[in-house]
Amino acid sequence: MRNRFWSALIIGCAALALTACETAPKAPEPKVEAPPPAPPIPEPVAPVDPRAQKEALLTEALNVYAEGQFDEAIAKLTPLADAPDLPLTSQIKARKFMAFSHCAAGRPRPCRQQFELALEQDPTFQLTEAEKGHPVWGREFINARNAARNKRTRKTS
Repeated sequence: MRNRFWSALIIGCAALALTACETAPKAPEPKVEAPPPAPPIPEPVAPVDPRAQKEALLTEALNVYAEGQFDEAIAKLTPLADAPDLPLTSQIKARKFMAFSHCAAGRPRPCRQQFELALEQDPTFQLTEAEKGHPVWGREFINARNAARNKRTRKTS
């Protein structure tokens, strides 16, 4: 009996020792997700300056003219010739290059008409010496200027 007692005691102690050493499994730690980044703060939008926008369109149209695409240049210049957002000098410039485009495309009558409209907007409008010497639009400008002078003298008479 003694052996059984000691055997039972040893087994009990061993079992107790084994259970005391056992640790409960750790529960997995919950993943803490980082909060989503804050949306970027939009940059303040500068107000669009209509005059600057029209001047940029004029520059673009003159580039098209310089590339020899005269009909496309006329289409881009037409709304700028009377654009109230543009200063008079830019409106006249649009008309002048519309006239040049018509002349370069072999249409002298609309060329002269654009010069006439430019002279109505600004009676002091002149071509540069180099532009006056052009064989086609130089002659059309002179005709338009003479017609504008005749028109003014008839109005004053």
